[in-house]
Amino acid sequence: MTPIGLYIKVLIISRLARGPAKVEELDEIARRAVERLGVRYDWRIWRDLLRREVVVEDGLAKLSERGRWYAEVGLRPVAKYVERALGVPVNA
Repeated sequence: MTPIGLYIKVLIISRLARGPAKVEELDEIARRAVERLGVRYDWRIWRDLLRREVVVEDGLAKLSERGRWYAEVGLRPVAKYVERALGVPVNA
């Protein structure tokens, strides 16, 4: 996965770690992340990037068991990598 994909993944998992969210809210998070970077990247693929970590039912997204594990164990190290690779702050 590219650093941009990881950036989107970290932001969305960080948001979902606080509780379920509407898909539209996550779309907005992904879109703003790509705009913030100023790169050409299809932000709409966040669902494919997170297909194992996020479950979407009736327009509401929540973390899967794997996603909860990722939020607890893997989020901070990946966020640090993304900060170094892209030069953007990530609050994970």
